Amino acid sequence: MGIRTIHYTQEQAREAVGVSAEKLRHWRKSVPYLRHKTGKSARFTFSDLLGLAVTLEIVGRLGVGVGAVGAGVSELFELLGRAELSRLGQTVAVVTSDEARLCAAGEVPWSQPGDAVLAVPCWPLIERLSGLLLPIPPEPQSAHPFPPQALRVNAR
Repeated sequence: MGIRTIHYTQEQAREAVGVSAEKLRHWRKSVPYLRHKTGKSARFTFSDLLGLAVTLEIVGRLGVGVGAVGAGVSELFELLGRAELSRLGQTVAVVTSDEARLCAAGEVPWSQPGDAVLAVPCWPLIERLSGLLLPIPPEPQSAHPFPPQALRVNAR
């Protein structure tokens, strides 16, 4: 079972990302991808949670209104859904008002002419979400100091 097959409820997604119900409701109005994720039946993949976390960085930390980048954020969700999660650790989500790209950390288009870009590294968000949501593998059992021995059972 891969990471992509785990689905989270709306409440789990909000709690993991740190988004209030009101904020998510507002984002649904501005981000086309989120419009169909409504009600108690809404399910979110790990990629969706990463998209929500990137959106929260853009809105919360960078102070950009979600309405200004709604189309770009929607495209980001689509890209994250198609991306291989094992490779996202080395990528940066680059969002403009109407498009998004996933770039390697060394090739972020800082100096290309055109629209202003918002760049959010994925690794810290993946690490935080993974620590909160994914099962922690148990530590291997320590070796026994003495080898196991078979015991005889007396039949009565």
